[in-house]
Amino acid sequence: MHVIVVGAGIGGLAAALSCQRLGIQVTLLEQAAALREVGAGVQISSNGSVVLRELGLLAQAEAGAVKPVSFRVISLEDGEVISDMPLGPAAAERYGESFYQFHRADLLDILAAALPVGVLRLGCRVEGFRQDDNGVTVTLKTGEEIRGDALVGADGIHSVIRPQLVGDGETTFSGKLCWRALIPAERIAHLDFKDRFYGWAGKDRMVWAYWVRPKTLFNFGGVVPATEVHRESWDETADLDELKASLVGSNPRLAELVDAIDRAFVTGLYDRDPLQRWTSGRATLLGDSAHAMLPYLAQGACQSLEDGLVLASCLARHGDGNVSAALADYELRRRPRTTKVQSTARATHIFWTEGDQVQARARNGRMRGLAQIDPLASTVWRWLYAYDARAAGNLKVVAPDKRGVRSQYPDDTEAQKRAWDMWHDLFTAEEEAGGIYGLRRGYDRFFGQFKTDPATKITRVMIDEATGLWIDPAGLPKQKVVLHLHGGGFAFGSADCSVEYGERLARAVGGRCLALNYRLAPEYPYPAAIVDAVAAYRWLLAQGHRASDILISGESAGGGLAVATAMSLRDSGIALPAGVTVLSPFVDCTLSSKSIDEREGQDPILDRDILTYMATSYFQSYSASDPLISPIFGEFKGLPPLLIQASKDEGLVDDARRLAERAREAGVAIDLHLYNERMHIFSLFPFLESAAEALSEIAEFARKHMQQMVRA
Repeated sequence: MHVIVVGAGIGGLAAALSCQRLGIQVTLLEQAAALREVGAGVQISSNGSVVLRELGLLAQAEAGAVKPVSFRVISLEDGEVISDMPLGPAAAERYGESFYQFHRADLLDILAAALPVGVLRLGCRVEGFRQDDNGVTVTLKTGEEIRGDALVGADGIHSVIRPQLVGDGETTFSGKLCWRALIPAERIAHLDFKDRFYGWAGKDRMVWAYWVRPKTLFNFGGVVPATEVHRESWDETADLDELKASLVGSNPRLAELVDAIDRAFVTGLYDRDPLQRWTSGRATLLGDSAHAMLPYLAQGACQSLEDGLVLASCLARHGDGNVSAALADYELRRRPRTTKVQSTARATHIFWTEGDQVQARARNGRMRGLAQIDPLASTVWRWLYAYDARAAGNLKVVAPDKRGVRSQYPDDTEAQKRAWDMWHDLFTAEEEAGGIYGLRRGYDRFFGQFKTDPATKITRVMIDEATGLWIDPAGLPKQKVVLHLHGGGFAFGSADCSVEYGERLARAVGGRCLALNYRLAPEYPYPAAIVDAVAAYRWLLAQGHRASDILISGESAGGGLAVATAMSLRDSGIALPAGVTVLSPFVDCTLSSKSIDEREGQDPILDRDILTYMATSYFQSYSASDPLISPIFGEFKGLPPLLIQASKDEGLVDDARRLAERAREAGVAIDLHLYNERMHIFSLFPFLESAAEALSEIAEFARKHMQQMVRA
């Protein structure tokens, strides 16, 4: 088999080396006359280091690169350390290999030096290609034609191969430019930078910096709004006064680092939308030509390395008689992962360069919360860093799934399978790329598909700093009320996406439902949500509703909030509601329930990673075990009757069990029902048989306890 690779960047070199080691002939074409020392720093996390190990290049990496001990996040303005996530041996043990920081030219040299003589051809500008049933022909600008069995376009974000292969449009501009500089060690010796990755987070801008040659050369990258720079070039030194103006107000250490720069380049930050297809017949794409991404995950080089190893594995396994099948297999194994990385990089761009001061403060608070319950930040990085390209290239069965797993359960009913698939595809790639705003749009869009009866009246009301929706099914009295607190991990969800479930709750109690739009984290961390929930309950009393006619309901995080609200009402001496009903309650933000890990993969959305994201957004600088944040640690004595519903196989089932146990020990009247489901908040899917059963149980609970309070 003869493979033609276009582009001798990190991805092209990795692909060529990976093919060579499996006995595949390669011609590597590069338009430059020499592999120049262009660019600046490049980070290789463990998932990329695994590839270097497979290529036999770790010794060279050890000799020339820097091994960071941590990822330190610092406030750009005041220099406060926000978090310090260990790397070094701790990360290597956890994820399978070490982390490295290179000068880009050094990594290219290591890869190129490992190629046999004659594989790399410099000064070869490719103009196009054509393919037939027997092979592919590449045409150079000189008119020379090169024939092979397969073509790999690894020629970067401005690929020549990509337009002919997939015919998509232009690159996408992020609105940000990046200042890049390399600083000799002697200019910054007094600043005492260690072997770590430094990230300064500010409002609408950020800076990263790290050693790329041990104690010799320091890499600087500063991201600023495009409107603040008036030149963009790798070939000219830009106006350093503009750089200093963009970073005015930085903490003293960072300001001194900027002053030490004597030459800098500024370039735009561009990416491309994820592709739906990047292979056609005997031709495919790799690296930035397939999935150009923003730099905030430091994954451009790593994803290219992964691509190269998986590509070679597929070609070798299928053989030279099945090149098209091999390339299709390669895409099937790689495109779901790179799509997720691209989308996450866009979301991380929003996270790091947040222009709203409230959101920027919330970002810093969330990172402080993460340091409290996940100091290694494995819930953030595990999916990315623990990936093993060698194993991925040799899996016998591959599920085309953006999350990496799509489990099937043959004993599920058709309705349960339908709900599973819907929940699995809750967010689009575009919504995931939109950060917290995109997730909120997606959550509301998803649950907005479940419609109320046209005769049900929806009325918006203001309640102190929150809003609510009165949900009034036609023909029902307005005496009995369900105060419903939606889920969404305190960070997304709304009253609007609760209206259909709220309508069913209202019918269950024979009255109406008030769905509350409490303020969301991370902009409004604890105690905003519970302040709003207590205010809504007091507002109901002020409207003339008797406590005996009110149920508090909550699902997921709203379930934890419902229990915490009852505790707060009790402690304040306010008349308690007739009861509290919770569905799949999230009552422990320390995430100590064993079922979270035991049920890993059994819920298509909910896992430790997303729970950590939501919980840390909520409690931030507060203790995760505060009873009003995690009511499992609170005092249950004197609470009203409690109905707990959950799926018996969901990740939070132990939160439900522990909640029932704690309440029962305190003498609270409790009902616990674990349904034959594995999905979180199953009752929100109205077509499930268990959902109807759960609402009937709520109706019986309401009749029993509201009547008891009236008699009392």
